Amino acid sequence: MKYVQANQFFNQSEISPIIVTHKPVVIADHLRTPENMGSLIRLADNVGASEVIFLGEALQKVNRIRYAAASSAGNISWRFTQEFDLREIVPAGYTIVALETAMGASSVFSTVLPEKLALLVGNERTGISEVYLEQADLAVYLPVPGPTRSLNVSHAAAVLLYEWLRQMNRH
Repeated sequence: MKYVQANQFFNQSEISPIIVTHKPVVIADHLRTPENMGSLIRLADNVGASEVIFLGEALQKVNRIRYAAASSAGNISWRFTQEFDLREIVPAGYTIVALETAMGASSVFSTVLPEKLALLVGNERTGISEVYLEQADLAVYLPVPGPTRSLNVSHAAAVLLYEWLRQMNRH
């Protein structure tokens, strides 16, 4: 085997294209660290999302967000909002899926995820606040067998978004 740069690798004709019919929206509830914000932007760009919306006030450390997001900072729309009504920022017809250990949540691996996905992830310390969790149409969790029982917010979002891609591209 020989290393090939990612752009060159994915430009090969024998690699099956991943088809995204409806671009997901990623919503993050009051994240605290610019590195996590940048990681979410980069992840969202890689899965073909339409935008990333950060709930809460804009951070002063936008340069750190851009640094963590790398080239994705200019590839995908991302913004801050203080809107409390998620239906005001989510496109019509989209299902808000909260990624949270909440009562009634089901495993992401046994849940049929919606084609029109608005993924809601929570704060690094407190998760998704009640005001937003109550607005979700569906709650899913990641089964975590280890003792820590939680993942970094961008890692958890990656697991869900790639499971969504897998489900959308079943042949």
